[in-house]
Amino acid sequence: MMKPAPATPKCLKNLMAALDAIVDKHMEIMLSFGEPISRYYRQYEYQQRIGIQGLLTETFHQLFTEADEFEVYQQVLAIEGYKWGERWAQAEIPKEVLLEVLYQLRHQIFQVVREICENSERKEGVLARVHDILNLRYHHTIRGYLAYKDQQISHLHQQKIGIIGQMAAGMAHEIRNPLTAINGFLQLMQTSISQEQSIREQERFKQYINICQHEVQALEQLVSSFLILARKNETVEMQNKRVELRPLLERVHELAKHYVVEKDVQLSFHYDHEEYQVWAIPSYVEQIGLNLIKNAVDAVQTSGEVRVSMQRGGTETQVVVSVEDNGCGIPEQRLRHLFEPFYTTKEKGTGMGLSVCKQLIEEMGGSIVVESKVGVGTRVDIHFLQKL
Repeated sequence: MMKPAPATPKCLKNLMAALDAIVDKHMEIMLSFGEPISRYYRQYEYQQRIGIQGLLTETFHQLFTEADEFEVYQQVLAIEGYKWGERWAQAEIPKEVLLEVLYQLRHQIFQVVREICENSERKEGVLARVHDILNLRYHHTIRGYLAYKDQQISHLHQQKIGIIGQMAAGMAHEIRNPLTAINGFLQLMQTSISQEQSIREQERFKQYINICQHEVQALEQLVSSFLILARKNETVEMQNKRVELRPLLERVHELAKHYVVEKDVQLSFHYDHEEYQVWAIPSYVEQIGLNLIKNAVDAVQTSGEVRVSMQRGGTETQVVVSVEDNGCGIPEQRLRHLFEPFYTTKEKGTGMGLSVCKQLIEEMGGSIVVESKVGVGTRVDIHFLQKL
């Protein structure tokens, strides 16, 4: 004969009968909290209701299982609680929400079990199991949540260390080159001083000094760019202000003329009939414009063309300054790396120019877009916010 199934304890029946009311009370409590708890519960109200119902059902049934079955359940619960905490962390759910959920569930379950099982002969044993279950779930859920967050922090830290290492290596390489030149020419000057100097030697001596000065200026520019990228350039406090864009571009035109002389490049500026006022920092605009024009000149062959234009953007709140060239173009696989510090497509480039341009543009509230086709040329669009 088959052994009859054990009768369901009255306490368990009463707990299951009250399940919906317990879930409703829990949802009401959690929705009454401020941000971010109430926001999360409003956003995932249905999922939370189903999840809490399942959790309570499982917990209530385990209060009345045999000792060996309960021991197995505890082992499984430790693993499931850990995974549950990992899932919460993966979903970017704030820790405040997790802690409040666990606290409220502990409080409600203890209170409900104590009230409903008040007259049960197994009351003390049931409450002891409630304590064991909730403590185990709380402990391992928090462990899973914190472990996943630690992994995230460790991963981000490793990425940060890698980027810093790349920047430091690039910086050291770029600084070493001009320092080597300076050191070499200083040695030549020292030798020249110790000998009787002719007019020809004096001219050579002046040439050496000019080279050293040029390399020192290059170092100063490199360090300034590095400080901008590192957001450490705190010596100058600048703020966006309303400026006329055309006069700034005309000044850039004057300053850029000497770039094109050596390669016999045609540099032209074209403007809309309108005068545009934009939010900008004048010195930033000049630095960005000169940098982009120099890049364009470097990209074209002798007798090439660089065209700078200004026009209204796709919306009434934007003005676009474009720098176009008919140079060699940039391969598609390199385009995605253009704004990375120390990444360069030029043999003698530092890889700092476009990184600095992007940062300066974003500090003014604008954006930069690069389009290029190999063998056709490159176009860089700078989007400024217009002052209406």
